[in-house]
Amino acid sequence: MSKLAPFAFLIAVLLIQRGQLPGLPGNEALLALACAAVAIFLPIWNWRNFLWHTLANLTAFEAPRPVHRPWVIDGDTIDDGVTGVRYRLANIDAPETGDNAKCFNERQRGDQATRAAIRLVRAAREVSVRRTWRTDIYGRRVAFILVDGVDLGQTLVERGLAHPWRGVRERWCGPKGGLARISRTGGQDFACRTCSRLRP
Repeated sequence: MSKLAPFAFLIAVLLIQRGQLPGLPGNEALLALACAAVAIFLPIWNWRNFLWHTLANLTAFEAPRPVHRPWVIDGDTIDDGVTGVRYRLANIDAPETGDNAKCFNERQRGDQATRAAIRLVRAAREVSVRRTWRTDIYGRRVAFILVDGVDLGQTLVERGLAHPWRGVRERWCGPKGGLARISRTGGQDFACRTCSRLRP
């Protein structure tokens, strides 16, 4: 059924455009089909996590508060040296470092993300945190980190050092991993024999 689903979806869209599918008006029908496509094409666990994560981040209404002694642990984790609270960036996933990395390339990119975060935090006049109400499984408070009012996570994504967090951890290594996907956007080269052919 999964192999036939894309063809069924395409046929339904064409029928709506021709006005041959009864029921909802065109725009509403297309929206309903798009929602159905999300449910069909993505694994249930992935899209549930994605929707939950998106909703949780949208409810982060707390005003930013200063972090007086920020200490970068890695590309997506920062400690508050005064309160002792450890923050996990809400909107990104950075490659792992050290023994947690699954391959040399992930470790190397994780180190780059960590160094970039350190430089940005040290150069900032003000580092602030906008907390969500969530805590992750490691006890870290999930929050958005702002460096002189600019979102740190978004900056790392734009530099090709992280990718947006969508509610589920994705692998970084291999020809279909996060590093290869970033290389296709031109964000960072991916010097891997297996994946060099994936560069733009």
